[in-house]
Amino acid sequence: MRRWAARCGTILAVDGGTATARRCGLRPDRILGDLDSLEPADRKRFRSTPLIRIRRQDNSDLEKALDHAWRRGFEQAVILGAAGRRIDFTLANFASVWSFAARLDITLIGPGWVALPVVGRRQVRARRGAIASLIAVGVCHGVTLRGLKYPLRGASLRPGARGVSNVVRRSPFSVSLRRGRLLLILSDAAPARY
Repeated sequence: MRRWAARCGTILAVDGGTATARRCGLRPDRILGDLDSLEPADRKRFRSTPLIRIRRQDNSDLEKALDHAWRRGFEQAVILGAAGRRIDFTLANFASVWSFAARLDITLIGPGWVALPVVGRRQVRARRGAIASLIAVGVCHGVTLRGLKYPLRGASLRPGARGVSNVVRRSPFSVSLRRGRLLLILSDAAPARY
């Protein structure tokens, strides 16, 4: 987490994620969310850090953070800790990125994987031999893959296992689609550039 944070210009701790930042030795630039799970000890420890309380309850704290980043002119968002012990929160976090994927270059990172939402076209640098899986979020049309072991040209993908376990043959490789949403997951290898 420290390695990825060092590459970012601004660290937003999202509500209870402030505790994770503290445990990793990170000092957030801002703490944001409805602040219902911000621990009192973290509130005290980071008292000089701006707190941005957003009381709305019709969206998640991650959505609040992505909206904040977009409205402040950020171009990229690297999300750490989106997948956790609760599958409902994990799925909700992954679903929430689609509202911002056309406005922000989003990268989700977890232990041994990197996930990149694809809307339109995305070029990715990754080590040769890395596993690249494409998860269709609904029906996708005009899917073209270049630089992977199993290329596609103008294909349609439906939710299921068809796009799972491809292999990076060339870096950078590209994923594009005419219509729909794909989630590109690189397993056991972080991309060389996000």
